[in-house]
Amino acid sequence: MALTASGIYRFSSDKLRRLCPEKGLDSEGSVRLLCQRLVGHLKARAMTSKQDVNSEQQVSRLICQQMRLMADPKILFTDIMWAAVITQFLFFVELLRQVPSLSSEEPEAILRLVSRLDEIHALGLTDDKMFVICILPLVFFAVLRFFGDCFRNGRNWEQCKIELFKEFFPHFVRERMIRDHIVFSFHEEGQPLREYIDRMFAAARFLGYEASEQQLVDRVDMNLHPT
Repeated sequence: MALTASGIYRFSSDKLRRLCPEKGLDSEGSVRLLCQRLVGHLKARAMTSKQDVNSEQQVSRLICQQMRLMADPKILFTDIMWAAVITQFLFFVELLRQVPSLSSEEPEAILRLVSRLDEIHALGLTDDKMFVICILPLVFFAVLRFFGDCFRNGRNWEQCKIELFKEFFPHFVRERMIRDHIVFSFHEEGQPLREYIDRMFAAARFLGYEASEQQLVDRVDMNLHPT
């Protein structure tokens, strides 16, 4: 059954705490806070659906833009080369399609989104300008305005992350997130080990946690579930 804003407020606390992780949301807090997170998630999904990046028209426009960006007048592109460009770009769009849109403007939600996007960016499937354009449907409100400014100012992805960190992660927020997501981030029973390790390393990388790789490995080892 589809979730509705009014229906969410009738759910029990146990059901709310089960639903939140399924939607990529934090399950801690009061019942009212859980309801607000889920309703915010529904609104974000509704906004994203209006400008769905998967529609054929938008994909076609993005492909044309990518072709113009990549086209070098000094190079004679063959049909095989153009096919490779299009295939690569379609693969990039498909990867973005699998990334959940921003669920809220809470730092934890931004961290999850940027960590996923960082993995895709590392594949080098498109240039930074096109990358920023294509992630716009995944964000909203202040974060949408932020990435819009990044695009207008010609910032690359690394510069965007630095500015994002400054704007949405003040010092006290950073300290809290290091504590919650690295130092006292405990492995949960049944949680895939690879998922847990990737999440911790992504948090350390984005939050600028000053520790060596070996120290992070030791921290993971300390926080593993006893079983």
